[in-house]
Amino acid sequence: MSERKSKSRGNGQGSVYKPKGSTFWTAQVVIGWKKNSAGTGMIPIKRTKGGFRYKNDAILFCATLYSASARPARLTLQQLFDDWDPFYSPRVGKSAMVNYRCAFKHFSPLHDIFLDLITAADLQQCMDNCPAGKRTHENMKCVAGLLWHYAYDRELVDRDITQNLYIGKGVTVKREPITEKELRIIKAAIGKEKYAEYVYAHCFLGFRPGEFLALRKSDLRTIDGQLVLIGGSKTDAGRDRPVPVPPPILDIINSRMAQPGTDLLFPREDQRRGILLPMSHDYYNKHIFKPMMKKLNIAEGKVPYCARHTYSDKLKQAKGDDAAKAKLMGHTDYAFTQSAYQSVTPRDLKTIAKSIK
Repeated sequence: MSERKSKSRGNGQGSVYKPKGSTFWTAQVVIGWKKNSAGTGMIPIKRTKGGFRYKNDAILFCATLYSASARPARLTLQQLFDDWDPFYSPRVGKSAMVNYRCAFKHFSPLHDIFLDLITAADLQQCMDNCPAGKRTHENMKCVAGLLWHYAYDRELVDRDITQNLYIGKGVTVKREPITEKELRIIKAAIGKEKYAEYVYAHCFLGFRPGEFLALRKSDLRTIDGQLVLIGGSKTDAGRDRPVPVPPPILDIINSRMAQPGTDLLFPREDQRRGILLPMSHDYYNKHIFKPMMKKLNIAEGKVPYCARHTYSDKLKQAKGDDAAKAKLMGHTDYAFTQSAYQSVTPRDLKTIAKSIK
């Protein structure tokens, strides 16, 4: 059964309804018309706002929706994000922006709502309804705060409504590494499964997924006779850190270096246009990593970040001291690295390269 039919109030007055399975009313108005995807007819452009306990409250709010839609200077949450993203992304690491963009998707019920119509309760409801772990909830609160600060500085809102958002106790998700058995399966798939060599190489480099996908051919250097890749982001300790290229993936790196048409080491191939493009974390996860893991019968629940845990487990078997380990993983604090990854980092690059298998 589809959502309950709207209660019509006459032309130009809006309508109210209860979505399927909800006990709350939603206000809805039509603010314009646009062509459908086929270009054969017109479809309405609607503004909606839900969460009303009483029908009369939803009816009264229709006038507010009309009033807001008549003022184009006001931005919707999605329009604010689209304006903020290019402003803020150069100021932080790529992996941080990936996290913020993913967190913002969980506010999708509010994307088309004007900012001055959004309340703290609306934001909190999105956070409460998000099924992801505690880290995602933290990112949701963070990106909401950044957006409202940005809007306040531009006089788009008159106050910050994000300060008291409740993250909740949540559950910190512990990512299991890709096991040695699974790694052997992935290695056997190289040449048969497209991008299998990407996943395999990732397990021997330890970069965060966003850092890994951002690597370029120009990042490959030789330091004291040792081949390394210079990459990393997120923290000062993580930026521009040298990570040794161990023997098991030397052939893969050499092959990637020889691919023409791009400076990226791990690009995405656009088969339709015949070009190589940057690969986003989201695309890598949804369209490459997870489908490949399923096809290879590797345990469900694995995500690209698991490759970083595999790398840390390999370091556990390598020689070296604790301080070197933290630097190699891109952390400033060994205690954090130990608790989060349970592995040991070699003290120098040459020892690392020789001891990782």
